[in-house]
Amino acid sequence: MNRTLYLIQSSATTTHSILAKLKQIYSPHDHVVFLGESVAILNQTDIEHFSSCYCLETEQVLLNPDLVSNLTILDYPQFADLVLQFQRCISLK
Repeated sequence: MNRTLYLIQSSATTTHSILAKLKQIYSPHDHVVFLGESVAILNQTDIEHFSSCYCLETEQVLLNPDLVSNLTILDYPQFADLVLQFQRCISLK
């Protein structure tokens, strides 16, 4: 299966436009990791299109508490293991 890991590393001001682009190319078997400022502005409608979403444990404090149950929280070893499962990883900034 040809699946992709998307790393969303965008600033707070560009995250919504990045997510709009991602929705056009995302496939149900793809996975999305939100990093940095992108975590801080997420809401339910931003992530409902994506079936497998993640956030780093260290950035969970930036996350809207209502979304904690919708994302998988990863520590660094789990993040590394996830990255190694993919042949294709795309960073969107």
